[in-house]
Formats: sequence, C-alpha cells, structure tokens
Amino acid sequence: MKHVKMLGLAAAAAAALTAFVGASTASATVLCSEPGTGSGTTCPAGKAYPASTPIHAVNQGIIRLTTEFLTVECEESTIQGSTNNEGGASETVTIANSTWNLLFCNCEVSVIKDGSLEVHWISNTSNGTLTSSGAEITFQCTVPLIGKVHCIIVTSSTDLGTLTGGAPAEIDIPSANIPRLTTSSFCDKTANLDASYRVTGPSPLYVTGHT
Repeated sequence: MKHVKMLGLAAAAAAALTAFVGASTASATVLCSEPGTGSGTTCPAGKAYPASTPIHAVNQGIIRLTTEFLTVECEESTIQGSTNNEGGASETVTIANSTWNLLFCNCEVSVIKDGSLEVHWISNTSNGTLTSSGAEITFQCTVPLIGKVHCIIVTSSTDLGTLTGGAPAEIDIPSANIPRLTTSSFCDKTANLDASYRVTGPSPLYVTGHT
C-alpha cells in the first residue's frame, strides 16, 4: 500500500509538473488600446480590443522582395482584415486578412491568397512578433538574357517581423525569408521581403500578455 501511495503521489506530481510547464509555455497575447501594466503584461480593464476589430495598415516607403536574380519593388500596399478573437493568457490573437495588395510594382505582381496573421506578445514589452500563414503572392519579371520568370511565394507560420505598439503602431518586416514554390529553376529558394507599415486602425494599439 505504501508503494501504491508513493506511486500515486509521484503521478500527481508529474501531472502537476506537466500542467505547470504547459501553462508556462502557452502563448499569451491581447491587443490593447493602452500600454499594458506590469512590464506590458496586463491590458487594463475594458481596454482590450475584442474579436472582429478591424485592422488596417498602409505601407511606409518602398516594399522590396529580393531574390538571387532580381528585386521586385512596389510603391503601395495595404493590409486589411479583422481579429478572430480577443486573445488571452493561453492564446494568441489571429487576424483574418481580407486584403493584402501590392500595387505599382516594377514586375507583374498579384496576391492570389491574402492568408492570415498571428500576433505573439514579446514579454516585458508593448510589442509582438507577427507571423503569416496561407498568403500566396505571384510575380512575373523579365530578366535580361533569360526572359520572363514566374515565381510564387507562400507563407506557413512564417515570421514576418515585429508589431511595435504605439499611437499609431507600426509593422516592421526586415528581410523576412518567404518560401517560394518551385515554378522554375529560378524559384527554388526563399525571397527576402523588406517592408514597413503604419497601423492606421485601430489607434492606439499595444500588444499585451492578457487582460
């Protein structure tokens, strides 16, 4: 009986440890209209942006997509969507894109699928990392001595960069590595995306850990 009791206690301790580890590694994100308290951890009461909050961002400067054989440049871009959830201590905030366009480019560029975004709070800050999934962008460029080259880039939990909280918040994408589909021998590597966006709505916008 003593051994059984000890085994029971050991099992309970293991379960508690598992629960603790799971809780400590769980994602925590809430978008807030004020900076979080406690090193950015807690969104003040009533200040969390709820599900279905519209998100709108416009580019600042040229958007560049650099490959080993060319650089695609676009003058205008908009990201638009809405949040799927409020987030919390055990979940991140996801954003369903309704628009991600790239306009006035030096190549033929088309966004086939807008995909979705996910915000992951960075501890002790008002910022978050931004990942993209399901986005699909095609571009066709004329390369000297080669002719037209057609490539497609796709995202799958791809780390884009940082959402920096503020009034307004900003999105900084510094050379994000976006995978390319192998549509030709020139499209078998990643493409580096460099872009900066200003979040025009909602504003102000800060990233916190929970409410």
